[in-house]
Amino acid sequence: MHMIDTLTQVRLLEPAETIAISATNAPFNPGANFTTKNREVRFSTVWQEFKHRFFDGTVEVPMPVCLRKYRLLKPAPDGPIIEELGGELNVETSIASVFAVIKQQPFGQPGPLQINGYANIFYVRDKDGVLCAVRVGWDGEGWIIDAIPVNDPLAWNGQHQVFCPDADSTS
Repeated sequence: MHMIDTLTQVRLLEPAETIAISATNAPFNPGANFTTKNREVRFSTVWQEFKHRFFDGTVEVPMPVCLRKYRLLKPAPDGPIIEELGGELNVETSIASVFAVIKQQPFGQPGPLQINGYANIFYVRDKDGVLCAVRVGWDGEGWIIDAIPVNDPLAWNGQHQVFCPDADSTS
């Protein structure tokens, strides 16, 4: 009897709900919105690295999108997460979309984003075209925002969530 070993791929992510984001006619300026002076959303910390990567005066036109939330099941750096989701083109969203999701929970109310101290991760290209993991977390005082290039060897722990465009939606 000849036995064939089957390789089982260990999944990093478990799909969860989707979040629809409506488009607006208003241009979106990250520097004007991701600030501790914002009265509509409470930010406690906007890290310098995020400011360096996204505060250049660029204005986006918000587009409608449907994001899928995934629960990270085990520690992993960005590379394997992005690969499991189908590559960079499939994970990339806009900084306006990140803000739109945060705006659904402006003062840390329950909603699609975790508010337990663990990160909510979005993949966004910075002003130089570098794909970054934008980390969004609630610290009890407000939202904390940071950006880390995806080639950073940091491994996210299994408690984080990842948000990316939902390939199955027709928004």
